[in-house]
Amino acid sequence: MQRSRMLLGAVLLMALSPLRAETLHLVADNWCPFNCSANSSAPGFLVEVAQRALALSGYQVEYQTRPWSRAIADVRQGRFDALVGAGEKDVPDFVFPDAPLAIARHTIYTLPDAHWTYAGEDDLHDIKLGVIDDYSYGELMDRYITPNRRDDTRLLILNGQNILGRFIDMLKLGRIDAFVEEEAVLHYFAERMPTPVHLRDAGVVHREPIYIAFSPALDHSRELARALDNGVRALRQSGALDRLASRYGVTPGTPEMGE
Repeated sequence: MQRSRMLLGAVLLMALSPLRAETLHLVADNWCPFNCSANSSAPGFLVEVAQRALALSGYQVEYQTRPWSRAIADVRQGRFDALVGAGEKDVPDFVFPDAPLAIARHTIYTLPDAHWTYAGEDDLHDIKLGVIDDYSYGELMDRYITPNRRDDTRLLILNGQNILGRFIDMLKLGRIDAFVEEEAVLHYFAERMPTPVHLRDAGVVHREPIYIAFSPALDHSRELARALDNGVRALRQSGALDRLASRYGVTPGTPEMGE
């Protein structure tokens, strides 16, 4: 009898206790201010949007960083639920929400005393350009990077950690003439360096919507994409999305940009 009461009490306690939220695992490289260090009080605009938006559907979000190419492979194989900061050309086989979360401006930077300016792919034949492996650069990828990726006189392609710092060092050493980086990412990095970073904006090569994209290997990815869209819609209506974007210095996406 006593044992029956104990079992009944345990069942009632379980019924009255809130269900534990499902934990989703997101991954990307460090691309502040869009996605920054894991376990930080400021993990990045996209990460905070995911945390707040998906919480409205009962999900918890855990986020890790690793090199971009490895992050793509891990999400593609279903080791993680989603990739943070993806463009549609990065991972066309992934499951995308309807609306992008932000707009990226991929910009070419040179040393301050350089006079070269980007107006189109033909201008790139005169320089050696630094780019990040497996990043989406829009038409620049299709027309220039992919056809020339094995030509080390035209391109330096990096992967791994601290790529932006490495590009700046190589620029100063004359190993490259210019490199491509997203505008807000460059500004965020430069503002936090112990010594001033002086670079010149030589032109925007591509503007693109960026997303949190879900694994093509997992059955619940479309459900998660809908949950993210619903949560972001609520954040936009409340003004929370714009406040987060302002705090991180990024341009938030809008539903029209995903059409």
